[in-house]
Amino acid sequence: MKAPENHHPAAATTQGVTEAGRFFRYMAEYVGFTPVDAEVIHQTRSIIAKYLPEIVSDFYTHLLRYPLTRSLFLHPDGTINEEYLVLRMRHLSNFWLRTAEGVFDDEYAGYVDHVGRAHTSHGADPKVYVPERYVIGQVGMIQHAISRAVSTELRDQDDELEFRAVEAWDKLMMVLLEMLARAYGHERQPESYGAPMPVEAAWVRALATHAIDLEHGDESAQPLRRVAVATVGEIPDGQRKIVQVDNLSIGVFHHEGAWYAVRNSCVHQGGPVATGLLEGDVLTCPWHGYRYDLRSGICLADPDAELDRYPVTVAEDTIYLDVPENRPTPGVEKHAQEQTLRENEFHAADLAAGQMLPLTVNGLTILVYNVDNKFYATDESCTHAQGPLSVGNLDGKIITCLLHGSCFDVTSGTVVCAPATVPLKTYPVTVEGEIGRVTVT
Repeated sequence: MKAPENHHPAAATTQGVTEAGRFFRYMAEYVGFTPVDAEVIHQTRSIIAKYLPEIVSDFYTHLLRYPLTRSLFLHPDGTINEEYLVLRMRHLSNFWLRTAEGVFDDEYAGYVDHVGRAHTSHGADPKVYVPERYVIGQVGMIQHAISRAVSTELRDQDDELEFRAVEAWDKLMMVLLEMLARAYGHERQPESYGAPMPVEAAWVRALATHAIDLEHGDESAQPLRRVAVATVGEIPDGQRKIVQVDNLSIGVFHHEGAWYAVRNSCVHQGGPVATGLLEGDVLTCPWHGYRYDLRSGICLADPDAELDRYPVTVAEDTIYLDVPENRPTPGVEKHAQEQTLRENEFHAADLAAGQMLPLTVNGLTILVYNVDNKFYATDESCTHAQGPLSVGNLDGKIITCLLHGSCFDVTSGTVVCAPATVPLKTYPVTVEGEIGRVTVT
């Protein structure tokens, strides 16, 4: 773990330290890390100090064993840079000994933030860059080593303290992972620290049960209804059509004389799979290249995963699909009744400056943005390859698609950077009192 030379870095500004401390406290509350846990961490400091030579040596032995991580410690001629390796070992030992002190104030949080940035081009040396996946792996390896050391020392002495210590370290590691990953600057939207919201646990349980029943239950028990979606003439052999049925986007294919209908949602990240390239029987999602057998819907990389399929019937030049009956999810009727907003409405207070909110209006997914406390709305899909802008990065009034890097001005829909060439469609947004409304025509 790379750290600054000074054990208590002065490089971070007061504002930066305060912000890091705020983020640390918020994440600590999120994972349930309490002052009691901090005290338990402190009680294990002597154990960490005792096992530190073993932890550090095992850690770097592992890194040096594999070419990908070994390359971080080599001279240009391919020999190991022992001086640099020793420096890194010193920094790693300092980091975990300081962490074991159990003092998690703003100064400590600023220190962790500084350590995180030191692994990236945002640190003091822009030539230093350790890929984020390595940092995540490092924390996981140290977590395992510390848990093993704590258990070795306490198992036969104090079972209760052993359990509490391992649990406290596990929770702390979750916070540290968030702190270190934060330094890479990939946040999709600005951090916000809203108070925890009330959640009706029974509603969530009913929703989860329903989802699992849909995924793993008896599909034949689910009532279906037949819906006309197109005429035969609209979809010649070798062609397809994307249709919208309720909240379902479905690709209807006329392929080698037969008819197939699959949900237009890749099992990976919900990409518009039905718009992808069809070669033979293989349908490829345009987002990340997941491939499916169109006839069976099965994912070629994972036979246990498959696209949702719908029976197709052709009668008198009309194409019908049998789709699930659109009915309320069991156990959530009460929750639905409490929702008074129409599908094109949102609570303005729920959308802070710099944030965005997806809405489904008339079957279309719309993205609403708060730019300097003014609201704008565009289509949610990038015009280049239908990438989901809702998981993109909003910086001021510019939204960047993470799929291929296309950028748009959300106030006008204008393309700011390639590869997109077609502007986003925009929609008027009005606010009356506390309610915002998107007009979709």
